[in-house]
Amino acid sequence: MDMHPSAKRSVLRTQLWNMMHNGKGRPGQIFNFCLVLLILISVAILPVKFLPLTPVFSNFLDYTEAVIIAIFSVEYVLRIYAAPKRLSYIFSFFGLVDLFSIMPFYTGIFGSQYIRLLRLVRFLKIGEMQAGAAADNESVLEKTVGLVEGEHVEYIVTKHPLFLFINCIAPVIAITFGLCVFLLTDANIAGIAFGICLIIFAFIFLLKSWLDFSYDVIYLTNFRLIFHNQHLFGRSINQMNYAAITNVKPSYTSIFSFLFRYGSLDIETAADNTGHVSIGMVRSHEKAAQLIMQKSFASLNQRASGLDGKNNNGSTATPSL
Repeated sequence: MDMHPSAKRSVLRTQLWNMMHNGKGRPGQIFNFCLVLLILISVAILPVKFLPLTPVFSNFLDYTEAVIIAIFSVEYVLRIYAAPKRLSYIFSFFGLVDLFSIMPFYTGIFGSQYIRLLRLVRFLKIGEMQAGAAADNESVLEKTVGLVEGEHVEYIVTKHPLFLFINCIAPVIAITFGLCVFLLTDANIAGIAFGICLIIFAFIFLLKSWLDFSYDVIYLTNFRLIFHNQHLFGRSINQMNYAAITNVKPSYTSIFSFLFRYGSLDIETAADNTGHVSIGMVRSHEKAAQLIMQKSFASLNQRASGLDGKNNNGSTATPSL
């Protein structure tokens, strides 16, 4: 039976929103990574444009900027179209960030070059990013982390977007210096090679930071904790039973962590060698600690009840003489 056109539009809007806002599925993860890459390039170009440029290099930067702004503009329109509540998105913090990230280009054409400094607001768009692992469904998790029969993920501990924000500073600086090297060395082979190395470094560093942000997570299942770490070439997976956990300590590391609501998470066990796991810049770390301790207490109580049941079943009455 064919769907009504309005129902098709509703499904399309939901899928588009999940991809763009939540990073759901492989298309959503690729989209968000490419979006971060474009943000870094657009921010890295900004200081270069204050330098004396040759006409060719200036035109190249202008065309690059125009293409990036065109993509951001289409993205903004699509976010408005896909948003469940359009007005709420438009006047939300990140909705205004999306608007101001493109507005200086159109107004700056006839304005001062310093007005274009408002383009730095694009860096705040990184705060919209969601960890890719948080949007994976159960079928994907069965393949990636090896869920057993009857096991399902109840909560995912992820890093705060500020982790990605901070780790994007180095790639921006590397791209800016790479472009400056291209400009100042006047097509010198050594300078070009050095600039290319800086840009390659920026891309690799960004990719590593993206993988750390998206896939260095802790899965809380109904059976155990699963620690998933994604590397550039492969991944590592470790597990921990809830009954082995003795304590979980959430803590704020600074005034900034308190303001932005992230912190560190220390998980302690009775083991001598591997009895301590520490994770930094965790989003909603207090909630994560509470959930882990609840699971630990429930597992200990279940184990104690099982032992009591075995003792009661194994006891026999003393026969009377």
